[in-house]
Amino acid sequence: MSEEKLEILRRDVTIPQIVQERADKAYAMIAKRGVMDDAEKAKEKGNCSLHNTKRRRKQVILAAAAVMLFAGLTVSAGARWSAVMSKKWLVEELQKEKLQEEGAVSYAMQSQTQNGVTITAEQSIADHYSVYLAFRVEGFPLEEGMTPVFEMMQVNVDGVDSMNYSTGFLDGSVTGEEGGMSFWISMTESERGWALGKDIYVELTDLCSYEDSTGEAVPDSMVYGTWKFEWNLQGTDQMREWTGRLPLGDSGAVICRVELSPISGYVEYDWPRQRETRQTVGADGESVEISRWARAPRMSGVKLEDGTEYRDLFSGDGTEGYRTSDQASTLYYACRGNERIIDSGRVTELFFENTADGGFYEVPFE
Repeated sequence: MSEEKLEILRRDVTIPQIVQERADKAYAMIAKRGVMDDAEKAKEKGNCSLHNTKRRRKQVILAAAAVMLFAGLTVSAGARWSAVMSKKWLVEELQKEKLQEEGAVSYAMQSQTQNGVTITAEQSIADHYSVYLAFRVEGFPLEEGMTPVFEMMQVNVDGVDSMNYSTGFLDGSVTGEEGGMSFWISMTESERGWALGKDIYVELTDLCSYEDSTGEAVPDSMVYGTWKFEWNLQGTDQMREWTGRLPLGDSGAVICRVELSPISGYVEYDWPRQRETRQTVGADGESVEISRWARAPRMSGVKLEDGTEYRDLFSGDGTEGYRTSDQASTLYYACRGNERIIDSGRVTELFFENTADGGFYEVPFE
């Protein structure tokens, strides 16, 4: 393998920094040892074979370095995943490797320190509809009975800041060997491919503690600062798709389209419009009656080929409603992020809520 080919491999493959450093060190060690061995052999045989031996040794060195480089990628694949990404979305080791192979994962690995608190943007996963972000927060003292909160946040993708998103600290505690607190952001939008390949900007401002018992901020805990991060969202466009017309039991809904990925689910229905009346609480605590369009039965979960069921899989953030305001249109959609990462290729059935009897409609997914 020539120097030029090895350089192409290095350039065309996204290599984690630590893997690249180890590969370079290994390459240098092998090269140094190889040249020393060649020189010693040349002395024994007379210098007539030194040129050819070096040439062969150079090829061996380059090949060995390339092997170690890709071996490092394989070994380090799971190790680089953040604690929050692994624990909140319950990602298994084989799933990590598959998501990386599909290009769903980006490693931001950007750190900023303000007034003794270091925040690292670690990792993101994205597909056509959902984006999950993972951060690590170090240096912020958190007492028992307290919850950490950022006073302000700004998130935009490709300059747009109108997305719906959810955030939180994972248990508000130290997690994993990495130390620090794990912070996450998740976003789901119904526009197909809205984030893939686009730049994301996250700004976190002023970190403080809130008392769990009272919900009040603790002024003395405030750490002032603004932590800013920006990177490109790589993601997977691989989805399992189904189109057709499938009546959903006796609900009156007809399923027209389903898209399923490891991190999100999207469904379209033919759902005749109907009004429903509900009670809600007004601004002054009074009971208020409202009228709205009835929601279609919610796609709630999946069954895998081995019989495993996740009936509340699609309970993450998302959007739903009619595609247009045209009163004659009955095209209804729902898009939700997953509560855990799944292998969508192993899904055999979908669960939809049956609000009439509190059970589920089970629909084959083929």
